[in-house]
Amino acid sequence: MLHACYNMTWAPAFRPIARGYLALAIPALIFHVLFWLQVATHRSLRQLSMLWVYNYLVADMLLLIQFLVEYFLRTSLPFCISSKLYWTFCSLEAYAPIFFTILEAYMLVGLNITRYYLIVKNLDIATRFPYIFVLISVFLYFAGAGLLIFQVELFGIVTLHKHQHTSSCHLQYRNIITQLVNLIIVLLIPILLNCYFVTLTTVHVRRSQRAVRARHSKHLQLLVQFFVLYILWLALWAPNAFVSHIVADNYPSIYTRFGSITCTLIGPLIFMFIDRRFLKVWKHTLYRVIRCDRPVSQIRPSTVSYDIHLPTMIR
Repeated sequence: MLHACYNMTWAPAFRPIARGYLALAIPALIFHVLFWLQVATHRSLRQLSMLWVYNYLVADMLLLIQFLVEYFLRTSLPFCISSKLYWTFCSLEAYAPIFFTILEAYMLVGLNITRYYLIVKNLDIATRFPYIFVLISVFLYFAGAGLLIFQVELFGIVTLHKHQHTSSCHLQYRNIITQLVNLIIVLLIPILLNCYFVTLTTVHVRRSQRAVRARHSKHLQLLVQFFVLYILWLALWAPNAFVSHIVADNYPSIYTRFGSITCTLIGPLIFMFIDRRFLKVWKHTLYRVIRCDRPVSQIRPSTVSYDIHLPTMIR
């Protein structure tokens, strides 16, 4: 009985590009590990108000792990594997980028709205409504997975497809309407929501320059942090999502994927060097490392011996 044989390896022309991906993914993973080590070892960083930031960076890290698994499978598996194993790996490879794009797009919206209420309304949602805050965060994971299952499994309007140039797997939309609806849900709606709330927050911060200086400085720092993060996300991550949803042959995504991996590299650095809380922790860690490298100088009491010569009596 003959079994179908599936080849999981990349096309020869694509392998140098994949090594370029790997050169970005490895330092990105190192930065993420360093970031999470700081969070794990410092209680001051484990705050519910930073849940959106941590969810965003978790999505980044999972995407990096998915790529490293993809690279290992594409370079290590034998040329002939079973149909079931091939389509399992192919589905993981195709679903993961779109799933994490949905997560990151709406987590940035959640971060923006939370900071809008904190700055403009002086309301900390994480403190006031902690359970609702966590439930909305968990709901996004199910919503992202549900959107893919709804289209692929129930209606079949999105199918798995093998890229002709790279042999990679991606999702292919059967008509332009499906492409546009997905693009609106994944990119357009989050971008419009973020632009709206960022505009409101910026206007408020500019009008409140005469407020308490410490509070104004903190609000301005949060606003600048989000500006930097979102502009980089739009410049590096969004083009890959746009190409994946619009371009039919998906060939440009070979190059736009460099941007999405670079975005995962920059993400933890933004928070480590712009957020004052992380900057303070890094300075404290660096100080401890420097102090440990220095030789410990011990001050010992000096002893002075006095030789007392007693006169001898001559009888």
